[in-house]
Amino acid sequence: MAGPAADVIRQFAAVEHDQRYSRLAELFTPDAIYYDPFKGPQRGDDAIASFLAEMEVIIPRLGVRFEDREVHGDTTCGWSRWRMIARGDDEAEHSIHGQSIYRLRDGKVCFVADYVDPVAYGRLRPTGPRPDNGAAAGLSATLSTGSDGTNGEGGAALALLRRFWEIQSAARYRDLAPLFADDAVFTDLIYGRMEGIGEISAYLERMEAEMPGMGVYFELVDAAGDDTVGWSQWNAVFPTGTVPGWSLHTVRDGRFTLDSDYFDTVRAREVQSGRPPVADIT
Repeated sequence: MAGPAADVIRQFAAVEHDQRYSRLAELFTPDAIYYDPFKGPQRGDDAIASFLAEMEVIIPRLGVRFEDREVHGDTTCGWSRWRMIARGDDEAEHSIHGQSIYRLRDGKVCFVADYVDPVAYGRLRPTGPRPDNGAAAGLSATLSTGSDGTNGEGGAALALLRRFWEIQSAARYRDLAPLFADDAVFTDLIYGRMEGIGEISAYLERMEAEMPGMGVYFELVDAAGDDTVGWSQWNAVFPTGTVPGWSLHTVRDGRFTLDSDYFDTVRAREVQSGRPPVADIT
């Protein structure tokens, strides 16, 4: 989907492809937050500029490149999915899937958070730092101009997200089905890819049967949306701990056409002893 946010995200992609990261600085608002899963939040234009200058040195040295980027953006928010190729500690090339979520204000980025698959990254750097996919949650709300954490913006996608989380927070999973288009796609790291309202409805019925019995509930941390694109950050709360997650959405005619759920797979394995294995992020 194309809009002003998609145009800005594609500018990000072009600069990253050239590995001239310092040029990204001009795309941010002065008070922006750039969240990196290894370096944490970079707050404000000075900190972001310093971070980007560092990346301009580190990324080429590590032999990192990005491929297969998918971009969706509307007016004030967007997201992308991508694949990072890098040399590992074993000197072989490894492929790591990741996503980025964006929030814009006045045509510039005021928030971006990068997420990477911690399992795949662990194979790349077995003794290296673990990416922190949880600490990004809620950071964009600190930049809002509205009392509801939406930067005073919003559209059909944001309204739909609010309705989704109102229902899911009450564990009424079956009631979520009417929020999806007939040809929608839903992806889950445990249960896989569901295509069409029939498969999605069956999945939601299973969730309603299984989640309460496992003592699991979900809580929304932050969300952004225009008319056709949205994202949300959330926590899955288990009796044994909390797993941070995030979702990417596209919307058509007031219904979801895509819901891609991701979560910290390493953290999930820590709290889900004996549960079904989770896959790498795709």
